[in-house]
Amino acid sequence: MALSEGQVQVRDLVMGPGTPYSVQAGFNPWAQAARVDQSDRRSWDHGSWSGAEWRDEVVVPVPVLVQAGDRSVAGWMTAQQALAAAFAPSHTDIELRWCLGGVEYVMFGRPRVVEPDPSLIGLGMAYTRCAFAALDPRIYGAEQVASTLLPSSSGGLVWPVAWPETWPAVVTSGRIQASNEGRAPTRPRLVIYGPVEGPRVTLVDTGQTLAWDLTLTAGQWLDVETDRRTSLINGQVSRSGQMTSREWFELPPGTTEIAFNASVHNPDAALSVAWRSAW
Repeated sequence: MALSEGQVQVRDLVMGPGTPYSVQAGFNPWAQAARVDQSDRRSWDHGSWSGAEWRDEVVVPVPVLVQAGDRSVAGWMTAQQALAAAFAPSHTDIELRWCLGGVEYVMFGRPRVVEPDPSLIGLGMAYTRCAFAALDPRIYGAEQVASTLLPSSSGGLVWPVAWPETWPAVVTSGRIQASNEGRAPTRPRLVIYGPVEGPRVTLVDTGQTLAWDLTLTAGQWLDVETDRRTSLINGQVSRSGQMTSREWFELPPGTTEIAFNASVHNPDAALSVAWRSAW
């Protein structure tokens, strides 16, 4: 469901304009924090040093005013129960979505807090402090998906004239243009569909390649999560041990080309790439 300007969604609960939930000032998904896994004092010099630094998880405050349409306590209770259900604990990452400037954005994480102030419940309303822990601190755009078959050639002729005159063949398919409109690298999801033997996927700009010494039959697919660095046949059986190249790659800001190839050409083999712009 598309969100309207100013609306925020957690699970299937939509908050903001046109709902019993008025999102208050303080909703802030743009905060950033750094994480330093290795830091220590310098034993040979002034100050200290630190190792690699990353963005840390962030807690996104979602303050709302829960207000029953009929200003009744019973109506507030119904709305509050729906809010509590939306922010219930989760064993898997869920989406926090919002619409700003006509564009929808999303973060992934877990609900953490639902804390109403009971002082106004008698009036059928309550200011409620909610929070969402974005375990992945990046902000993403809408998902984009593109597909391709293995590369094939068409045309190509040699004319029997005084010297060999060749019209070169034109290679078709086998490439995907992926556009990351954000300002941060993003990690795609790859799905390779059989039948295919010895599939490999390459980020053309850098030459980084993911490759497998395996054969997928018709009806099988290899689900590759570059974020989690897993590759599962039909989403269940791991084939990471059969990888012959583990050059995991990200899509940088801008447009990037992804190449699909295999040890043996099969016209029915296919690659699907899903990604989101990231900030």
